[in-house]
Amino acid sequence: MALPIFVTGHAGSGKSLLTENFSGFLEKLDYRVAKVNLDPASPPRYNPDLDIREFVKTEEIMIKYSLGINGALLRSIEVGIKYINSLYPDGNWDFVIFDTPGQLELFIFTDFGKEMVEKSRKSGVCIFLVDSSRIENSIHYSAAVSQSAVISMMLGIPAITAFNKSDVASVRDLNYYAEKIREEGVLGEFFESLLRFVELTSIIYRPLRISAKTEDGFYELFTVINEVFCACGDLS
Repeated sequence: MALPIFVTGHAGSGKSLLTENFSGFLEKLDYRVAKVNLDPASPPRYNPDLDIREFVKTEEIMIKYSLGINGALLRSIEVGIKYINSLYPDGNWDFVIFDTPGQLELFIFTDFGKEMVEKSRKSGVCIFLVDSSRIENSIHYSAAVSQSAVISMMLGIPAITAFNKSDVASVRDLNYYAEKIREEGVLGEFFESLLRFVELTSIIYRPLRISAKTEDGFYELFTVINEVFCACGDLS
């Protein structure tokens, strides 16, 4: 059975570029990789093996139901649920990479994301992409990493935090931000407690620094994916 990889993250975090380039990286290692676009609002930059836009397009939903962009996005996802069975590729694949919608909440907080993961029998892994250029201080870091734990709980599968755009911005280690956060007063105390929660729930899937553009960190990302499933099967 192919291993599903759900690429999540906020708009502009680099999900589609990671889907395109990480699939190419895996193919160079002689793995068979399928790419699936789950964003009904955006034509993918790559050639997908399956595309939700074959069944529902947000721009058409806007016209059909006289909706604004936000309402149309949500309605598109509701319509897309009917086609979940058509969004899992047939064939002898090693990995299936799902490029989730640009707006994180459309996948995490709707039945669409839940049912996509259920369809995978919860055998998949989630990569949560964070834009490194938006991590300006310890509070931003804490908030970003804690979302990985929330995503894991909401979807019921392991979530790996990957700090993208390492070619243009640098993110320090957790210990650095944990030390800095102690200087933030009451708010710092709250986020320090939150960091301890993150350590208990997701630290085993260590944060990574990658660049979807240059492919830096891809081998380490692949190694972590293997580590997550080392007890569940041989990916080598």
